[in-house]
Amino acid sequence: MNQETKMGKPKQTDDERQQKVDTIIQAAQSLFIAEGYPSVSMRKIAAKADMGTMTLYKYFKNKNAILHHIWADFFDELFTLVRSDVENEKDAKSKLKQVCITYLNYWVEHQDRFRIVFLNEDRASSSDDFFINHTNITKEMLLIVGPLMQYLLKSADHSSMMIFLESLMCFIHGIALNVITISEYPWNDYEKYIDIFLDSTL
Repeated sequence: MNQETKMGKPKQTDDERQQKVDTIIQAAQSLFIAEGYPSVSMRKIAAKADMGTMTLYKYFKNKNAILHHIWADFFDELFTLVRSDVENEKDAKSKLKQVCITYLNYWVEHQDRFRIVFLNEDRASSSDDFFINHTNITKEMLLIVGPLMQYLLKSADHSSMMIFLESLMCFIHGIALNVITISEYPWNDYEKYIDIFLDSTL
């Protein structure tokens, strides 16, 4: 028996673990797009990732955890783009408009990602497990648009600003949903929709 056998399998490095996670995420995302989230099992994801099902469970406790990881990757990329594009605008209203445009462009340009995020119900086992409750998405959005809303809505309290932000997000998601799922309709340039909303509310 050689020394390596006596000591057991070498401990996995952080890089090796990340490579496994990346492989799983790529496999799961391709299956979710091709077959739809409800039709994909952990067994299918393991097979696609070329690993055993028990090995897969060492990295993710269930399919919903994989979905959350995919969602988080999308939003990390999206917020990076939003922060970069906003820096190119000068006044607060132009910055807020650019937030909306960049946000919409991302989902319209990545329609499969939109479907994975917004057309799949978050099947959490408890309130703490819901994606929105254990990620910093709301905080990230507030960090970007909070100062802009404070400037544009000078007399508004925190509650009023949150209602405005929630209304804006519902409006933007509604545009994305219609443009993506009713693509046969000749929609106008959605920048015009954003102008109408901001001009009527600010």
